[in-house]
Amino acid sequence: MGLLDWAASHRVIGSRIISALPDFALAGFFGVTWLEPTAFGLHSLARCEQIMLMEFIIVHSSAFLGFAMTAPRRRDLRVLSVVGLGVLYSLFVGSFALVFHNWWLLGSFWMLLLNRIMSILLGPRPQDGDLDFIVVGWATAVVCYLGFVFLTAFANIPRFGISAAAVAAQSIPGGGIWADQPWRVVAFGTFYYAAIGVTELFGLGAPPASSESPSWSTASKK
Repeated sequence: MGLLDWAASHRVIGSRIISALPDFALAGFFGVTWLEPTAFGLHSLARCEQIMLMEFIIVHSSAFLGFAMTAPRRRDLRVLSVVGLGVLYSLFVGSFALVFHNWWLLGSFWMLLLNRIMSILLGPRPQDGDLDFIVVGWATAVVCYLGFVFLTAFANIPRFGISAAAVAAQSIPGGGIWADQPWRVVAFGTFYYAAIGVTELFGLGAPPASSESPSWSTASKK
């Protein structure tokens, strides 16, 4: 392996680690909340529910975002395309925030969207014929989301620190199993983001390392 190949390989590994860090951080947020529901404030359980609702929208839009991330040849245009789609989806999310009088929903959506944009800024530019990774990445997210939804909905999930008193002390909007048994959505977030972080570490759904452009500036000019 030549010096350039060695450097490119380590650059790809480094970008995968950095891209996976926010997902592992979110998994940690959910995991700590599962053990101590007030560790991050008195509204942590509601925040967990809202994050997973926003993640559903992110997963739903990921195919469109994937094409926006790869179709334009210039990296700055790819970023602008994703931001444009983000603004469009923000109108949809903003309607929910307006109804629930909770603008943190919009903030959580953009936090999750920026987590996806990071792969554009750090990852290699895909070449022609490498776009199958979009389908793989989208399918991986869908399988993880739906799989852990069903697992945490029907399996015997331990409550850990989310006692009846902890649930009563926090105002959780809406109804359904996530509001009535919030430890299930907290477990869902823990498993889901940990799994997504692992897939990003191994490059599942990412452009192959061979498609990396020589440098950011070179890719930007193409």
